[in-house]
Amino acid sequence: MKQLFGTHENRLDAKGRVSVPAAFRNAWKHETEMTLVLRPSLIAGCVEGWPTPNYAKYEAELAAMAETDPNRQGFATKIYSDAVELELDGQGRIMLPDHLVAEAQLGEAVCFLGRGTHFHIWAPEAAKAFLEATRALAPRLTFGAPAPSGTP
Repeated sequence: MKQLFGTHENRLDAKGRVSVPAAFRNAWKHETEMTLVLRPSLIAGCVEGWPTPNYAKYEAELAAMAETDPNRQGFATKIYSDAVELELDGQGRIMLPDHLVAEAQLGEAVCFLGRGTHFHIWAPEAAKAFLEATRALAPRLTFGAPAPSGTP
């Protein structure tokens, strides 16, 4: 599967439907199914959308946890109980459940942010703030190389 790139704004209709950006749909158009898992993000204020093959990593992480691990219950809730599985309709839309719309405080406009293996759905102003905050981190990132001396 190709990576999900870009920032895209779409409209959320009165029934809670929104078109998944064509660039995202094209990234997995050769998959046998176009099913997504949506859940509240670990980042407050947005919803994460995962093509089902990419979501399997969470299932593997949960399976690797001991049944007696107290974190297992919270993790299972996050990846299953708070999540929904959705198929795209013929127009490439998904219907966002009310609890996810409320989670991200979505209105008429929504912003999709590509995150490689998945995407985020934000209210546009919240997306703008998130992008600004994360871009401000970029000068300090080293991407695996040691930071130059004197770098904070």
